[in-house]
Amino acid sequence: MIQLTVNGKPVEVETGSTILDAIRKAGFNVPTLCYHPKLVPYGSCRLCLVEVEGARTLQPSCVVPAANGMVVRTDTDRVKSARKFVLSMIFSERNHFCMYCQDTDGDCDLQQAAYDEGMTHWTITPAYKPFTVDASHPDFILDNNRCILCRRCVRACTELVGNATLGFEERGSGSLLIADNNVPLGESSCISCGNCVQFCPTGALIDRRSAYQGRETDLTHVNSVCMDCSLGCERVVKTRDNRLVRIDGNEDIGFNDSLLCYDGRYKPLTEDRDRITSPLVRRNGQLESITWDEALSVISAQFKAHDSSEINAHISPRQPIEALSAFHEFFADHFQVGEVTLLGHDQTALACAKLAAEIGAFESGISTLKDCDAAIVLGTDMVKDHQVAGFFLKRQAINDLKMFTANSTHTKISDWSSNKLEYIGTDYPAVVNLLESYVKGDAADLSTQLQNLSLNPERAQKVLGNLKENQKVVIVVGKEFARVENLPAFRKLVELAREIGAKVVTLKGQGNNFAGAVFGYEMDAQAKSAPVFFLALGDDQACDHTRDALAGSEFKIVQASYESAVTEMADIVLPCTIWAEQAGHYLNSDGKLGLNQQAIQAAEGNRSVLDVLKILASKSGLTLSETWRAAVEEKVAAIVLS
Repeated sequence: MIQLTVNGKPVEVETGSTILDAIRKAGFNVPTLCYHPKLVPYGSCRLCLVEVEGARTLQPSCVVPAANGMVVRTDTDRVKSARKFVLSMIFSERNHFCMYCQDTDGDCDLQQAAYDEGMTHWTITPAYKPFTVDASHPDFILDNNRCILCRRCVRACTELVGNATLGFEERGSGSLLIADNNVPLGESSCISCGNCVQFCPTGALIDRRSAYQGRETDLTHVNSVCMDCSLGCERVVKTRDNRLVRIDGNEDIGFNDSLLCYDGRYKPLTEDRDRITSPLVRRNGQLESITWDEALSVISAQFKAHDSSEINAHISPRQPIEALSAFHEFFADHFQVGEVTLLGHDQTALACAKLAAEIGAFESGISTLKDCDAAIVLGTDMVKDHQVAGFFLKRQAINDLKMFTANSTHTKISDWSSNKLEYIGTDYPAVVNLLESYVKGDAADLSTQLQNLSLNPERAQKVLGNLKENQKVVIVVGKEFARVENLPAFRKLVELAREIGAKVVTLKGQGNNFAGAVFGYEMDAQAKSAPVFFLALGDDQACDHTRDALAGSEFKIVQASYESAVTEMADIVLPCTIWAEQAGHYLNSDGKLGLNQQAIQAAEGNRSVLDVLKILASKSGLTLSETWRAAVEEKVAAIVLS
């Protein structure tokens, strides 16, 4: 530990802390612009200058290490004068007339820093020239006129996302933020995650949809989790007048470093499907509006008129745990219907649960991906399905991550590393046998396995050699490999991982797939047609298999948020709330519970899946329990978080 004094107050900080860390721990504040706690300190803006006793010049507190015996002052006349000069210089270099900027009045770190220093004007005459605004991107706008050259966006894109799209050209005050080799942002390698926008301290990068819809203080902020994949990234949903305005990563909590992908940040704001506004029934071949009481009575009558084996029930993993638990209890436990299935047929969570029951806990948390030097990725497209987990590996690739990928098709993840080996195919047991041959040093068998998989021996030797040489190997398992029929290969893979000290991370599909495995949902069978088919789709979209099964069923009940080909063929349609209109819990890949809080009010007539189940249970003389939390806490034990 290091002991020093800040403004006369003694403070103790851990070794490796900066002066800024000590200042904030002591309860004081200095303004910062280029500094962000998620990024490597950069020290470019010089706004955090402080006096250190014995130092000839003022010191940038965000990059200077704290040392024993230091005496630091943050509020001397010398410091205040320098701070105002720095701010005046920044304001004079670009067009920072706040009344024309989207981020004015509390949303701009530069403006707030000036207010904190009591500045009402700047003494240096502005000498800026106008820059062209780049509005080519569909999700955000780049305005170099508002840029302060802090490079937070560039560092976020490279250090956190690993994409390295953004950079600067020219020098000094003429520096320009550009994408790739100065191509329009909309034509660049940008992946539309929007993290650069969130990290920008001014109005240089702004969201197209939320711009000029209100300041941060005008918006209602609600904590949420993303349910587009099993990572369950923490996010903040911002609303106004009962409508979604903006979604940001939660910078205060979450394993995801406040990062979001396109699906988590922008996709919910671009939904343009038509909502279902009232219950519908099919009469004379046409869907007509009816009341909720009439619709639920028809459904209840269908349940009573059919044997339980003639009813199939299917629910989306985007639904909260509360709904999944009640759905399984209602249909599987009480009615014991023919089939109760989670949509998507992703068996990763199911395979993990079965394997954990045999060999005990074997998985590591997602954060393991942030600190590895070799990766084996089996049966998952981390660019398409689990982007934030992909960010963690991608940024490691900048530091020469060694990578072996196996997938049915080529994935961009294999392009991230120059030291890579790629197998395209679905013979995952053979891939595991290859790894086993290498670990055990069986040269003859290794040669045979390489030939069978059509892999280059020299490249394989170079990449697989890291299994023994590297200390931080991670094996990422996805839905193509982690299937019930591959359990023997999965077991062998885990045994190999233990032998070489590698970590195993599994990516468990969409939303609440993991919770579905906990509650005992079927995930290893395709949906089948039935005399009565109940589909709790919510705001999800049905796959081809589900649509085919529904089409072949006699009486079709669909609870959905949006009109689709599925609702068009239904006999009863129930309007459903979307994710933002309902609260509920989600179990992520690490086995952690996250709460999605309700952000907006649903229109009158829309009900959640859980509400409908409670009414149907009441009509059947049943009472649904609320013991889901105990079930989750009792069964989730396959993961060892480091």
